[in-house]
Amino acid sequence: MSQDNRLMPMPSVERTLDRPMNDIGQLRSYGPAASEPSQIRDYLFVVLKRKWLILSLCLVVTSLVAIQMFRQPSIYEAVTTIRIQQKTPNVLQTRELVVNGQPDPNFWGTQIKLLESPTLARQVALTLDLQNNPEFFGSQSQGGIFAALKRMVSGDVKKPKGPSPAVAPGGLRVVGEAQMRDDPLTPEELAALEPYEDAIIAGESINGIVGTNLFHIKYVHTNPELAQKIANTIAEVFRSNNIERATLTTSNAGDILSREITTQQDKIRADQDALIEFAKKVGLPPTGDPNLNVEARRLIALSEQVLQAQNARQDAQAIYLSAAASKDLLTVPEVQASARISKIQDKLTELREKKAALMVTYTAEWPGVKQIQVSIDRLEEELKTAAEGTVSALKARYEATKEHERKVNENYQQQRGTTDQQTRDQIELTGLNQRLEAAKQYLTVLQQRYRDVKNAQGDQGSEVNIESYSRIPRSPVGPPRLRNVMIALVLSLVAGIGLAFLLDFLDDTVKSLDDVDRYVHLPALAMIPASHGAAARLKGLPKVGPGGPETTALAMVDDVRSPIAEAYRHLRTSLLLSSAGQPPKTILVTSSQPSEGKTTTAINTAFMLAQTGAEVLIIDCDLRRPRLHTQFEVSNSRGLTTWLSGEKDLDNLCQVYAKTPNLKVLTSGPVPPNPAELLGSEEMRRLLGQLSERFAHIIIDSPPAISFTDASILSTMVDGVMLVVHGGRSSRAVVRRAKQQLLDVGAHIFGVVLNNVKMEQHDYYYSGYYSNYYSNESDSGRSTSAGETA
Repeated sequence: MSQDNRLMPMPSVERTLDRPMNDIGQLRSYGPAASEPSQIRDYLFVVLKRKWLILSLCLVVTSLVAIQMFRQPSIYEAVTTIRIQQKTPNVLQTRELVVNGQPDPNFWGTQIKLLESPTLARQVALTLDLQNNPEFFGSQSQGGIFAALKRMVSGDVKKPKGPSPAVAPGGLRVVGEAQMRDDPLTPEELAALEPYEDAIIAGESINGIVGTNLFHIKYVHTNPELAQKIANTIAEVFRSNNIERATLTTSNAGDILSREITTQQDKIRADQDALIEFAKKVGLPPTGDPNLNVEARRLIALSEQVLQAQNARQDAQAIYLSAAASKDLLTVPEVQASARISKIQDKLTELREKKAALMVTYTAEWPGVKQIQVSIDRLEEELKTAAEGTVSALKARYEATKEHERKVNENYQQQRGTTDQQTRDQIELTGLNQRLEAAKQYLTVLQQRYRDVKNAQGDQGSEVNIESYSRIPRSPVGPPRLRNVMIALVLSLVAGIGLAFLLDFLDDTVKSLDDVDRYVHLPALAMIPASHGAAARLKGLPKVGPGGPETTALAMVDDVRSPIAEAYRHLRTSLLLSSAGQPPKTILVTSSQPSEGKTTTAINTAFMLAQTGAEVLIIDCDLRRPRLHTQFEVSNSRGLTTWLSGEKDLDNLCQVYAKTPNLKVLTSGPVPPNPAELLGSEEMRRLLGQLSERFAHIIIDSPPAISFTDASILSTMVDGVMLVVHGGRSSRAVVRRAKQQLLDVGAHIFGVVLNNVKMEQHDYYYSGYYSNYYSNESDSGRSTSAGETA
């Protein structure tokens, strides 16, 4: 088996070769970090990558806020305690004021608003003559930045001047409401006092103590003495106003009650006269006693007669109608009850019995029988006449009861009209009596309250008392410098982290192997770390120093233990495993745009392949900007363009790299005017065929794929393409465009080489692994040698 085929893969792993560096180049964490979600590490990498931006933002914002906080003057708070008591609830109200009423549910809110009113603030300003006190507004700003820095170092405690008495302002003459009414200010003076009123209201706060009638009057100011004076003066002015209002209310109440009593007495006399006149007019007793009302009693008697007449008429009507409807009048109960009819019926019975006895012996023609028959006929006629007479009597009785009912109803209706009018008069009379009684009671209450007000005129006790005056505050209560600085620190830290994530979101460059897999959708062959000073080397420019020029591209892998050399060895392994059956022979190295390190990658890839012992040729097909001859320090007078122009001596054109004899270099030769035509010619295809028979691997360095068509032309002649991407600088869209451009011509792309990656921004384990590993190995080797020498 030749050395070239030692790394040939088994056919069964054909599909696994699309992503060889996912298991090789993407280093994994072992230990506790292995179970952590990758998103958390990604977030941490974003923060650490821009840590200096975040720290700078935190430092600048926190410093500015700290300086601004210490530039602001210190604020002192004075506290005066007052007691407000609501007076005894009252129960009487006149037309002009409430002499007595229910407890006011808005009392406490009203008192607080009075303490915070502009009128009271104006009285305080006039009492303390603040308009002529420059310290009220003059000390609101303290120094500049240097003074702020001095306060940050030395602290800020303002010492009061002199003792701090806990007493009322001595000799203070309060400007009261009466003085403000008697001597009003001009509009100009009121306008001049408005800033002082606003400042006093802004610095004042009233806080009630729960469960008590006590209130704290707090005032804040940059001057502790002035804060104490204003807090005490607010309490004094409020108490003075309360006393004035109480005195004025008591005096006004006496006058109003006196007038109200006189008015009420006149009203009572008028109501009495009206009551008597009305009683005389309607004929009712002034007392309104219902037992003395004759018309009402008469109406009651008539109503009873109406009911009796209705009942009699209904009974007579029922009897008559029943008798009139009967077919046999002798069956009517009233007919049967008649004594005359009973006698006639008895005689008829007797005669009928005699006739029956005679009929036993004689015939109907016998004179005695006929005589009895005549008597019977006469009695039957008389019986019929008597029955009809009884029914006529029932009808007459019915008519009489009906007429009686009509007359009684007429009397009742007449009496009812009279009684209704009298009832209305009685109701009106009762109303007059009630109004008179209410007026008398109201007069009694007014007289009692008048006596109470007269007795209370000598007591001018106030419902507002000052429980404790404010002391001069010794330590400031604000501004909250430390809290604001800490808030600024936290907010700036959050803003910095947010800005870091925003910049990371806006950054569409390919920075990691995950980005290659996620956005480019190509296998990641290797991730080449950036080295110190590699920015110039990756461009293929020679470094000129005291020792002369050096082959900068190969100098990156001179140290076989460096992470860069190990990364290129991973790239070599990925390339050898990228094709099933046998390793690729012709490999095109290109990039999406210039200065991504494709020439350096091509040189180091060829060098790593040559280290396996295989014959390797690197061709400079960048006929627009050739760099191989500079890197290998060989002549470029003859090269690829020479062969394509007609000279066919490959042995003389391929130059040997002295340090690695099995690595040959075919430079570009003179730069032609038509590079694309030369590279796309049949001669170029024939040349690659001949070289493939002589070399195990051919590495071709080409121009960028997007800038020129050279790479697309060459991609159709090689086994595969290796796309070099500059980590952290190449745009995802540009890389995808280069990929699509190669795929459109049918190129086979092995994968992406992520070049010049700053490993400290992506994987600290990767960058530290090799240095620590080889460092430990070297130390171990030195220790062993020392032991053997000993």
